[in-house]
Amino acid sequence: MITVVPDTNALFGHAWMTSVAARNLVDLVKSGKCRVVLPQVVVDELDRQDRKTLKSKRDKAKGALSEVGDDITATAIDDAFDRLGAKTDASRDRLLATSGVSVTSVPENRTWALVDRDLAARRPFMETLGGKKSYGFRDAVIWETVLDVLTEDKDAIANKVFFVSADKGFIDDDAPKELHRHLLEDLDARGIARDCVVLVEKVANVVEDVRAAAAEAEALAAEARAASTPPDDEAHGLASLLRGYAFDASRRAELVRVATEALDELVGQPMDEELTYGGDYGLPDWVQFELPAIGGDLSIYGYDFESEFEFEAPDGDTVTGRADVVLSIEAGDLFGESDEVRTRVTVEVDIEDPAAFEVTWIVLEDNPSPPRPADPTSVQLDFEFDPDPGDLEIDPDPGDPRDAV
Repeated sequence: MITVVPDTNALFGHAWMTSVAARNLVDLVKSGKCRVVLPQVVVDELDRQDRKTLKSKRDKAKGALSEVGDDITATAIDDAFDRLGAKTDASRDRLLATSGVSVTSVPENRTWALVDRDLAARRPFMETLGGKKSYGFRDAVIWETVLDVLTEDKDAIANKVFFVSADKGFIDDDAPKELHRHLLEDLDARGIARDCVVLVEKVANVVEDVRAAAAEAEALAAEARAASTPPDDEAHGLASLLRGYAFDASRRAELVRVATEALDELVGQPMDEELTYGGDYGLPDWVQFELPAIGGDLSIYGYDFESEFEFEAPDGDTVTGRADVVLSIEAGDLFGESDEVRTRVTVEVDIEDPAAFEVTWIVLEDNPSPPRPADPTSVQLDFEFDPDPGDLEIDPDPGDPRDAV
């Protein structure tokens, strides 16, 4: 079975795989298309991040109490955040109880091997300050888990392992989409073919890759069955149909990959007015949505999908795709506030060269669709804190509590 091993950063922000992209991956697990192996260090780190985030928000809420008198009490704040914490724990427990999702313990008796790897400056360990300081211990433990999966499970080797990470410690400096050569050498030393591990940057991308791999496997199996039947047997028709599905799934995976890469390139780009053609000032062409009033020097520092990409039928050599995206935007001025904005991303992809799809145009516009409904099982906070305590107000509809976790 196809195996997916995510590192911590790949799952951060997916709220125990309850985001749109992560839910799609869980659906693939439930349908038997793949399994997800979570290294124990990833689970522990996500737990730590959840508690750190909740503590920060709780402390911020209590810090504003002096501005609102008796309207809200510290006890009410504690109760509300305790409920949020319980909801987060329930999401974690529900994920870990899913058939096809497993947690792999930290490899035993590897301490000295990891020390030797660190001293040899072999990835994923990396050095700073001219070699005086190194980091990457948890990444090294995650990689050891990947190696254990490949060594102990021959089925994983036969069906590939998709390793989900964008961490520099794992990636080749000269080939950003490939594993670092030190990791490839680890595979060589164990007699594992290098193409058994596929590096994927995002959960949204691995969903498409698993779909494509599963469709390819089904097509191959159907073709093998058809090869032993007469030419007019219905098995040949089924094989042809499944081959078409596999082609479509593979092309979609590539379209999603180049579309997300184009979106990634907008992260960190300035969104303030600039000098345009003709001598006028205006926003960058790709900014076609209402910017939040949170200060100057605005830029995107992250995003999350609210929907999958939907692609139109090709118009000549061009395919247009759209997806709903929530942008996390921050101001770079003295106040450094941040906000989230719902947008719709539209891309145009040149598919003339099947081996090199290219995004030729991208724009982010105001999202015309209503926000997703709140989860009916979630816990509602009955108050909302503004970054400016002087503007604290009671809000009868605080929105989606998932945004606070």
